[in-house]
Amino acid sequence: MAENLAIIAAAGSLKTETVIERALKDPGKRVLITTYTRENLAQIIRRIEGRVGVVPANVSVMTWFSFLISQAVRPYQCAVLDRIGFARGLNFKGKHQKFAKKEEAERYFFDSNRDIYRDGVSDFACIADARAGGSVIGRLEQRFDHIYIDEVQDLVGYDLEFLDLLFKSKIAVTVVGDPRQHTFSTNTSMKNKKYQGVGFLDWLKERSSSCDYEERSTSARCSQEICDFASMIFPEFDPLVSTRESSYGQDGIHIVAQNNLESYVAKYRPKVLRHRRNVNTCGLEAINIGVSKGCTYDRVLIFPTKPMRTFIEDGDPGKLKAPEKLYVAATRACYSVGFVI
Repeated sequence: MAENLAIIAAAGSLKTETVIERALKDPGKRVLITTYTRENLAQIIRRIEGRVGVVPANVSVMTWFSFLISQAVRPYQCAVLDRIGFARGLNFKGKHQKFAKKEEAERYFFDSNRDIYRDGVSDFACIADARAGGSVIGRLEQRFDHIYIDEVQDLVGYDLEFLDLLFKSKIAVTVVGDPRQHTFSTNTSMKNKKYQGVGFLDWLKERSSSCDYEERSTSARCSQEICDFASMIFPEFDPLVSTRESSYGQDGIHIVAQNNLESYVAKYRPKVLRHRRNVNTCGLEAINIGVSKGCTYDRVLIFPTKPMRTFIEDGDPGKLKAPEKLYVAATRACYSVGFVI
């Protein structure tokens, strides 16, 4: 079994930068970098191209589902379906028929267009590996020396079962992420539900014999005032410590009254974040908090939900319905976070 490493790190702790640096370090190794969202994949590719011009030939970069379908489902579909050439693409929105059984693999895992339901991709890959005598993982061992998984907290359900197979393989596996930023999930399966979000730490601790663990509580992005605010959202984690030296002045957390909104925006030009698209942002151009994950801005302006406003008033994280959304929104900023109240 190869050496595996999990880096659980705070927002702004250079997690993705670490992946890119280590992936580019040895041109003689065959490397795969994978992540769930297309947005994060595009950021990784841009950063690699910014460093070395192009993605090197020894480095493969693909989304998690592209990886599973192209490297596990299609090559060994015959082990489950007893025929080849059946599996096509991904059905992201649908679910298998309610009364379908896994023994009816085509009906259970695939829709009428032969696209595999996202809840079943990793499940299918695990079944294929078992029925093919470990050939799915064996093929990956022949193709890659090291696999890096960015934003690992997004993996849920049977994805964790497949990650277990990778940890037990001859491939070195490095996963990086932050359970406090669990704003997306690869699927809606109930499998391993207790390990979603901060529960992922328990999953890792149970695998201490197959994966080393490293925790980072420093942030090179956020000012100390923002770090202190973010630490209040998840008090069960070690407090965040800022390593940022420079300051533009007016750092920290601001409460912005609507009658001062126009002048505040004109002065600071913050990136405007909202919980979802139907939020009234007073005519300001905004993006959803989830989309902002992985991004860095000098300053952000947040239109908070009612639970967020309550937290700002009394500091009780137990009243937050989606603490990960507030954590992500606040830690996008380097210098200041404004809340429209």
